[in-house]
Amino acid sequence: MSRSSVVVSMIVLCGVLPALGLTADTTSSPPRFEGVASCASSLCHGSARPLSAHEVLQNEYVTWSQFDPHANAYRVLLDARSKQIAARMGIGPAHTAPQCLACHAEVVPAARRGVRHQLSDGVGCESCHGAAERWLPTHHQSPAVTHAENLARGLTALERPGVRAEVCTGCHVGDRNRFASHAMMAAGHPRLVFDLETYTELWRTSGGREHYRKRDTQAPTVWIAGILGATRRQFELLEVHAARSARPDFSVYACHTCHRDLRVAAFGTNEARGSQAADPLAGAPGELRMQDGQLRLLLVLADALQLDSQSFIAAMRRLQSALNSDPAQLPGTLREARQQLDALGGALTRRSWQTRETRVVFDALVRAARSGSFPDPAAAEQAAMGLVMLLAELDLDRSRRAEIDALFATLRDDNAFDGRRFRRVLDQLEKPTAR
Repeated sequence: MSRSSVVVSMIVLCGVLPALGLTADTTSSPPRFEGVASCASSLCHGSARPLSAHEVLQNEYVTWSQFDPHANAYRVLLDARSKQIAARMGIGPAHTAPQCLACHAEVVPAARRGVRHQLSDGVGCESCHGAAERWLPTHHQSPAVTHAENLARGLTALERPGVRAEVCTGCHVGDRNRFASHAMMAAGHPRLVFDLETYTELWRTSGGREHYRKRDTQAPTVWIAGILGATRRQFELLEVHAARSARPDFSVYACHTCHRDLRVAAFGTNEARGSQAADPLAGAPGELRMQDGQLRLLLVLADALQLDSQSFIAAMRRLQSALNSDPAQLPGTLREARQQLDALGGALTRRSWQTRETRVVFDALVRAARSGSFPDPAAAEQAAMGLVMLLAELDLDRSRRAEIDALFATLRDDNAFDGRRFRRVLDQLEKPTAR
C-alpha cells in the first residue's frame, strides 16, 4: 500500500535528531555517531539492488541517498529560498545557523563525531536509528546477538510506533530546542505538516523504493500513536514558550485564526455557525485558536469508538482559555491536559482494528469533516491524511484515486482553501463504505 504519489508534496524537508534516552546506555559516556558512510558498503546497506537472502533489503543507503528527502535536508539550506529566509531573519548563512541546523542536520558535539561523520550528510541513518558506535559492530549478528541487546547498546526501537513518534515529532512538530517559529514562517519557511502513518509510508517507500519490507503494526495504530505524539509535543512547546515570554510564540496557534479573508467568517467556527454546541473546541469570536488539528482527530476517534471524551474536551477548553486570557494559568491547565490526553490515549491504543472499526472511524471522520470540524487548511490536511490511510486499510484507495487527488487539490494552496469545495469532495468519498 503506497500513498506517496498523493501526499509527497506535503513533506517538509526537515530531519530528525536522535531522541536520546529512548534506549538504554551501557556506559557513562554517550556513544559516537559514525556517519552514513559506515553503512554504505555493498555488503551492508549499500547494495545497488535489494537482496533476497535476508529480510533486510541491504540497499537502504542507496535508497536514502537517491530518493529520501532526509538526505537533502542539509543541501536545501544552500538553495535560494533558504538564503532568502536567513537574510530576512538576519541569522547569517542558513547552513551555519543553529536554528536551521537543529533539524536539517545531525548536530552533535565534536567529541561524539566518528571519523566518517559529516554535517553535510543532512539527516542520516543515526538521526533516526541512534548513535551507532556500540550497536554497529553487532546489529547484523542475529540470532547470536538479539535485537534487545542492540537496543541496550543504543539502537532506537523504531518498530514501536510510540518511539517512532517521539523521534519524528522532535523536528516535524518541534521540541524544547527545535521549532519553526513564527518569525521563520513569516520569513518564508513552510508551515509544518505531520502525520506519522503517512510519513512512515512515504519514508518506507521513498521514490518507489522500499526502505524496509516488514510491517507488523496496523496502520491505524501507527496513526493514533502519531496523533498522540504530536499532541504531546504541542503541549511541550506551549510550556516552553510560555515560560520564555508573556505569550507563547505565535507558531503554536492556528495560522488561519488570523491569516484568513476578513470578509468571510471562518469555516466551521461558532461565529459562522451561531451554535456553541456545534464545535466543542471552538472559542469565542476573536480568540486565537491553538494548533488543534490533532486534537480534533482525537475527538472524532473517541466519538466513533464510543469513548468518553467530555473530561478531555473540558480540559482543552480551559487550555484554550488560558492561552488567550491568562497565561499564568498555563502550567496548571497543561498538567490537566496531559492527564486527560494520557487517559484518552490509553483507551485508544488498547483498541484492536478490524474492518468494522476502520469503516466506523472512516464514516465518522467524513461526517466530522463535512460538518466543519476541521475549520482551516491545516486541520483539514490532518483529516485528509487520516481519510486516505483508512481508505487504504479498506483496500479502496486505488479505486478512489480521482477523489483522493481532488481532495488534496483543495489543500494545495492555503490561501485558496475553500471549505465548501472541501466538503463537496468529501461527499464523493463517503460512497465507498456502502460497498
